[in-house]
Amino acid sequence: MSINQIIKEKCENSLLFFTRYIFKENTGNKFEAAKFHETLANTLQKVNEGKIKRLIINVPPRYGKTEIAVKMFIAWSLAKRPESKFIHLSYSDSLALDNSSMTKEYINSDAFQRIWGLTLKKDSQSQKKWYTKEGGGVYATASGGAITGFGAGTGGAIIIDDPLKPDDALSDVRRSFINNRYNTTIRSRVNDRSVPIIVIMQRLHEDDLSGYLIGGGSGEDWHHLKLPALDDNNNPLWPEKHSFDELEAIRQADRYTFSGQYLQIPSPPEGGEWRKEWFQIIKRAEMPSDIVFEMYIDGAYTKDTRNDPTGIQISGKSGDNLYIFKSIDKYLEMPELKSFITSFVKSCGVNIVQILVEPKASGKSLVQLLRRETNFNVSELKTNFVRYSKIERARASSPFIEGGRVYLIQDNWNDAFIQQVSTFPNAKHDEHIDVTSYAIERNLINNFFIV
Repeated sequence: MSINQIIKEKCENSLLFFTRYIFKENTGNKFEAAKFHETLANTLQKVNEGKIKRLIINVPPRYGKTEIAVKMFIAWSLAKRPESKFIHLSYSDSLALDNSSMTKEYINSDAFQRIWGLTLKKDSQSQKKWYTKEGGGVYATASGGAITGFGAGTGGAIIIDDPLKPDDALSDVRRSFINNRYNTTIRSRVNDRSVPIIVIMQRLHEDDLSGYLIGGGSGEDWHHLKLPALDDNNNPLWPEKHSFDELEAIRQADRYTFSGQYLQIPSPPEGGEWRKEWFQIIKRAEMPSDIVFEMYIDGAYTKDTRNDPTGIQISGKSGDNLYIFKSIDKYLEMPELKSFITSFVKSCGVNIVQILVEPKASGKSLVQLLRRETNFNVSELKTNFVRYSKIERARASSPFIEGGRVYLIQDNWNDAFIQQVSTFPNAKHDEHIDVTSYAIERNLINNFFIV
């Protein structure tokens, strides 16, 4: 057996060996593979073998994900099956085209041609769309761009690498656009149901494309390969790239960036803008007797669970502290919402002197309905906070929570409340942030007025 035959056999049996061979021959540098690169390559091989149909890979930035999972995986698959068709998407056209161009360079390189002799069609000069003589090839574009006249299949795949740029992570509009586009356009660009789809990204938000798909947004079962930069014992994923001290410095500089992009958790484990340990939980019997309770309502547009639910909080002040008796959310439209509020107030067993409704979405209609059909004292909430963003409201409220002046009354709603507010601004929903911020402004910051 010749040396080229040996190399060919080893390359086709191992994506990681192929990566090392092509990378070294083309760059002159050794591909420094860590243990997790082997895990990544082996998982991608299972995709190629048809054992995994839907794959999500969460891995830190600049850890070789695009090199292995896009450029090398496509070139390796075409070496084995030149008829394979790939669609490659990224958040920008230029990134997708750069990856497509580099893949073509690998295929046209002497090292590749010496072993496989794969020929691209003469008219395949474009970075966006190119073909092999056997009919395989690549279509590369932005994740929000048009995908026409090309379907992935025959040993190929749809590969989505970084569908959302970090700056867009806090944009509800942009996240929803990408998530919806997966269902309406991207997933339909396969030639048959056996064609795999791969999503590669860092975690940027609870409802980024990874979170959306893992949470059942597409109705598909996804294999999830999660590769955090530090394991539970603080051992680095790639010590040659980042030591523990280097990773800790990144964490200290920006906890959110570190949590999402390095730990693959949308928000820091200790909490985000509001940390878990800042909230004090007491039993109902420990409540002061002089609390004046009010209800805050942050209304939603519809009962569609893809949107934010209505946030409802009962809280009040005693001394210099705020006590949150209940903070819940409900997916209800009127008149069901009005009926629920009536029964909810009765079930709580505390005197609520006023109901304050944020006058957005369904708020104005709810105020009118409650005034007309109940005996509650109902007002629209007029607040200085309305001029601020949600993050600014949260940060203005933070000193009071961190200072131990916000108490939660122990009940079964506590865990869901703390989970959401400690994940903000990367939480899927944020109604508890709004109602709590308004309660803190009214009772502790005290610079609002009601009309």
